[in-house]
Amino acid sequence: MPAPASTDSRAATLALAGVIVTVILWGGNVVLLKALLSHLNPESINAGRFALAGTVLVTLAVRSGGWPRWSRRTWLTVAGVGLLGNSVFQTLFLTGIRLSPAGVAGVVNGMVPVLVLPLGLLLGQAVTRRQAAGVGLAFTGLLTLLLLTRQPGAPVTLVGMGWLLAAATAWALYTLFNRTLSAQVGALPFVAFSLTLGSLPYLLYAAPHVQLSGTPPLAWAGVALSGLGANVVAYLAWARGAQVLGAARTSVWNTLAPVIALILSTALLHERLPLTVWAAAGVILGGAALANWPGRTAAPPTSGATENAPTR
Repeated sequence: MPAPASTDSRAATLALAGVIVTVILWGGNVVLLKALLSHLNPESINAGRFALAGTVLVTLAVRSGGWPRWSRRTWLTVAGVGLLGNSVFQTLFLTGIRLSPAGVAGVVNGMVPVLVLPLGLLLGQAVTRRQAAGVGLAFTGLLTLLLLTRQPGAPVTLVGMGWLLAAATAWALYTLFNRTLSAQVGALPFVAFSLTLGSLPYLLYAAPHVQLSGTPPLAWAGVALSGLGANVVAYLAWARGAQVLGAARTSVWNTLAPVIALILSTALLHERLPLTVWAAAGVILGGAALANWPGRTAAPPTSGATENAPTR
């Protein structure tokens, strides 16, 4: 009789370890992208990441369940949502990272779970008082960051914040559509084909701009690490965590990714952000944690396997 309990405990421990690895990969990916921009243009970085991650994910999806037999409408919907969550999001996000400290980029990206809630209201989803309080707290911190852009010599610029907020909004919209589509066609097939199809327009645009010569091999290794780590390994570990631990318990861990981005940007990129930025970041992340803390929710998502962060 004790064997099943022991097995369940081991599975939960492994799932939790995978979730922790995931948030480290996502937080570190922001810093890695900032470093890669010193050696490669955004087109080269994204083209490499998309091609590698798409190939691996589609291979895994087809091996797992065969080639999808979706209707034309479903294919077009998956491709359209993938365009928003990949080509649009990555273009906006890398531009924002180039114009902002990596730590700030990670914090603003941490607004995604918060933005999902008010955007969900437009689709008829209810929000609890606790979630509303978390949203209000996070937006207070964001307003503080925006006000800091008006100070002379501030490391945070209004233009950079604009690009990052646009990226976070695009990802939040992708997340809302992702919930329904993942339940309809399956989490892995959705992420695999939405990434692959959604990145095709970007790959066509980026192809003439890819830097094939004069780039250090270590930079291409970083692109591979970003594509495989943040978009493949992290996704699979996150999906497993949501399956074993539950979406609510898993999603709150996502709040740690911006914290890791802040710490690594200070340690590895030697970014020195003023205390006011750290304080604003603390308010934003506190609000995000409050809004996503496990508990009774007014409208649980349809599918928890890819809640809030399927790929980055």
